Amino acid sequence: MLRLCIALSALTAVSWAQSCGIPASEAKDFLAVHNKLRASISAGTYVAKGRKMPAAKTPIQPMVRLYTVDCAIEKSAQAVANTCVFAHSQGRQNLGENLYTMWSSNKVSFTGMGKKASDSWEKEFQDFGWSDVKLTPAGFSSGIGHATQMAWAKSTKLGCGMKLCDGDKKVLVVCQYRDAGNFMNQNIYDPR
Repeated sequence: MLRLCIALSALTAVSWAQSCGIPASEAKDFLAVHNKLRASISAGTYVAKGRKMPAAKTPIQPMVRLYTVDCAIEKSAQAVANTCVFAHSQGRQNLGENLYTMWSSNKVSFTGMGKKASDSWEKEFQDFGWSDVKLTPAGFSSGIGHATQMAWAKSTKLGCGMKLCDGDKKVLVVCQYRDAGNFMNQNIYDPR
C-alpha cells in the first residue's frame, strides 16, 4: 500500500510539473543559463565586454522554479506568450519580464528555446558592456535590461512560457521574475 501511495505521489508530481506549461527540459535550460550567470557574478569571475565585475558581498541566490508548489508565475508568463504579441504585459504585480522571439520561413519548435532565449538576454552584457552594479537610466537604456533582470539579486523565482505562432514559424518566449528587478538607481547586486 505504501508503494502504491509513493507511486501515485510521484505520478501526481510529474503530471503537476507538466501541467505548468513548458517542457521540463526547456525549464531546466532556462534555470541553468540564469544560474550560471548568477554564480559567475557572485564569485567575481564574470566578465562583461572585457570588464570583470566585482564579486557579490553575499552570494546571489540561484533562481528556482516553483512548479512543485505554485504554477502562478509560469501560468502568467504563458498567458503573455499565448497572445503571440511581442510586447511587455501590463499590470504585473511584482513581476519582472523578459521577452524573446525567433521566426523562420520553416516551422520552428520549442526545442532549445530555453537556452537560446536566455543566452540572448545574457549576451546584452557582452554586446553593450556593464558599467556599474547600480542600474542607472543610462545603463538601462544602453540595451542591458534583459541581462540585468537575469542578474537581479532580489529576483529568485522564475517562470517561463512559450508559444508557437504564425503557423508555427515563430516562437514567442516570455519569462517572468519574482521579485521584479530593474529599479532605477538601485544595485543589481551588492558588491564586495
